[in-house]
Amino acid sequence: MPDKRERVFTEQLDLPGGRRARVSAYDDGSVRFELSDAPYVIQEAFLGGRGDHAVLMLSPGKQGSAAMHGKVQPPPTPTA
Repeated sequence: MPDKRERVFTEQLDLPGGRRARVSAYDDGSVRFELSDAPYVIQEAFLGGRGDHAVLMLSPGKQGSAAMHGKVQPPPTPTA
């Protein structure tokens, strides 16, 4: 059985509107993000990296987000 990973870092952030975010890092290199006031929907994700960074943007799903209902459509293509 593999050893259980160990949390080596945690930081909590107080966000506007009373929301909270917590970031935890583990000894195996993994990172965990926790956000209050769920649900959220993924708005943007560059997990393979943008340069040497991974980017993840979440939007509140309970503010009328169409993404929460599976009705996401790509933005319109600009016309010349």
